Amino acid sequence: MNKLPNFPILNRGRISFEFLSKGLRDFHSAIDYVKDIPYGRTSRKRRLELVLIEHKGTCSTKHALLTELARENGHPDVQLMMGIYNMNGQNTFGVGKVLDEYGLEHLPEAHNYITYKQERFDFTRSINSDLSPFDSLVEETPIQPDQIGEFKQEYHRNYIKSWLKETKLRGRWNVDKIWRVREDCIRELSGIKKTVIWRD
Repeated sequence: MNKLPNFPILNRGRISFEFLSKGLRDFHSAIDYVKDIPYGRTSRKRRLELVLIEHKGTCSTKHALLTELARENGHPDVQLMMGIYNMNGQNTFGVGKVLDEYGLEHLPEAHNYITYKQERFDFTRSINSDLSPFDSLVEETPIQPDQIGEFKQEYHRNYIKSWLKETKLRGRWNVDKIWRVREDCIRELSGIKKTVIWRD
């Protein structure tokens, strides 16, 4: 985290206001706070401040929130990213049991994180681990915070479609079935009390 810029949070927008209302005065303090928030979906993904209000968030909402905070305070070089990685029980603690139940070694997951000066930072979770989704990245692209909804889902589903064709799993599986397995994985992650942070 020390490789990321630290700057004072000024009251320059709704995201900055919410952090300031929590008593958080600089970017590093905001990161520490966000990474400790439990994993879970907010009621409305487009309202990024709900991560702070509802005290839960996913890789998408947490990193979009931090990106917006940086931009409000004059740091557009903190970039939101979307990467596709092969999610398994080793690089995503908690999903192995679900994948085993369906007889899958892994499945492609769309993951959000931030980059700064070509380094990746993932603040989804809060316990250090040597295992990283970054080790299994197959592609990545910069996105905007307002693309974590429909754009991300369409991109992800299109990738799954291609993956099924390449892996010859189309006979048994289709995009909707893989998506349901993914949803089961997310439910499992949402029930985990201890959380993990990965950094490249």
